Amino acid sequence: MSIRAIVIGATLSVSVVNLAWAIEPVNSDSFNVPSTVDLAALTPDTFVETLSPVAQDQGEIVFYDFTESFTPLFAENLIPAFEEAYPEVKVRYFSVNGEAAVQQLMAAKDAGRPSPVDVFFIPNGQVRVANEAGVIANLPLHMMLPAAPDLAENAATVARGYTHGGVVVPFHRNQTAIGYDTRSVEAADVPRTFDAILTWAMANPGKLAMTSPARGGSGSGFLESAILALASDECVAQSQDFTLTVEQATAWAAGECLDPVMEYFKALKPNVEITNGNTDTLTLIANGVASIGTVWEDQTFDYIGRGLLPPSVRTTLMESGQVGDGDGIMIPSGTENLEAALLFVNFLLSDEAQVMKVSLNGSRTARTGLDLSAALSDDMASRLIPTAEFAERARPRIAGVVASAATDRFVADVLQQ
Repeated sequence: MSIRAIVIGATLSVSVVNLAWAIEPVNSDSFNVPSTVDLAALTPDTFVETLSPVAQDQGEIVFYDFTESFTPLFAENLIPAFEEAYPEVKVRYFSVNGEAAVQQLMAAKDAGRPSPVDVFFIPNGQVRVANEAGVIANLPLHMMLPAAPDLAENAATVARGYTHGGVVVPFHRNQTAIGYDTRSVEAADVPRTFDAILTWAMANPGKLAMTSPARGGSGSGFLESAILALASDECVAQSQDFTLTVEQATAWAAGECLDPVMEYFKALKPNVEITNGNTDTLTLIANGVASIGTVWEDQTFDYIGRGLLPPSVRTTLMESGQVGDGDGIMIPSGTENLEAALLFVNFLLSDEAQVMKVSLNGSRTARTGLDLSAALSDDMASRLIPTAEFAERARPRIAGVVASAATDRFVADVLQQ
């Protein structure tokens, strides 16, 4: 049975949310994007019926995706499903470099030309640049999409510490985690505190694979999570200050804040296998060399589904929490097909699309009321961190400049010693 058939046949439970429906421009007195309909007058009941006739006349939109791993999801699943639901609107799909695409949008705006794209799956790290350049439509997407009334507030309004106010709607959520193989370690025996990990690694030398923070995101996420757990409250608060300059972050990492974290990893190093990337860590687990490792939840989900990891592998989160992130969808301010673009974005956040996404990519949703358990098979559900555990222990990432400076010190104090 196809993923689409599974999704359509599934029974989904969405929590009832009272919407304060007020379509007003974000941080402005007027909308910065042309529209042929009265945006302020849209309601959940009139959203589709108001936009559809205009979208039908527009006939086509251009969609940019900054990833490569999501190409099959979009090209073979989500776009055909949207075009089936809205046959009057065709989607032209392009996989692009995220940073270069933002520069392209800025160049078009500066030249007074329309946007070359109508909907953009944009990396979170580029949201600040794009929004401050005025190339993102100042629409409160987190409030105006009837298909997604239950978006997590922080995910819907903040991108890597930058508060954009809802102009980028969260589509993909990823999560660093601890992966373990139940062939060699029982779930109850998996260490879930940093002290317990050190104790377990000392008792089982070489059986824990840690991705180097300098080589893979699961490793840098593990380092960031250690900062949240081992540094003082004041130091943690400083690490989450997204206004810090590179120089300030370097000074932070060189000071006392990072000392207990570095001491921890110095003690851990002789007992673990530090790998050169996320894939290397998963390979050690697949081959039975390692029993536990630092991983990405979505990559682990994907590898199990493709037979690159045994189905005995599971993921969990540290009791003190582990960091995760995600990326979102935006509509450029220069689009000439706003109504069709809004229909597409609304579809991408719908039950059907979000379940399809997690089924194919292990990519979590920011929809807090969407019950995936009714839509996923037992096999798929078992590949994900339990929902209650995720809700309790997922943490936002620290400031990028702090993470980079901490990685530099990790390389000098741990790897090179």
